[in-house]
Amino acid sequence: MLPLMLFSTLFSPIFTEPKDHHWICNSSDASISYTYCDDMKFPISVNVTPCLTFKGSSGTLNISFIPRRDLRKLYFNLYVSFKSMNLPERKEVICRGYDDVYSFCRALKGGPIQLCCRSHHWGC
Repeated sequence: MLPLMLFSTLFSPIFTEPKDHHWICNSSDASISYTYCDDMKFPISVNVTPCLTFKGSSGTLNISFIPRRDLRKLYFNLYVSFKSMNLPERKEVICRGYDDVYSFCRALKGGPIQLCCRSHHWGC
């Protein structure tokens, strides 16, 4: 579940107020959406196949985007609801600009970034 929480995200090089929610998936158990703070209509593509279920499932998370600036700092907001219960909004720092864990941190403007995570079990 942690990779999903880290990558079902708000991708933005600066921290501002988020725009509209963009739905990743809806199932009978879960709804997952993200927001971003960019003026482009859909700068980020996020797909979860299949959508999460409360009992857990296996699947693939794919994320692709092209940074409009050099990627020094990266933040996200994650919104998850299970069985009509909204979990608290999750705000995290992915890239700090120093001592970064992820390989895509410090990517250069215009270079496509594609991430894929496979899980044998995610969900609750």
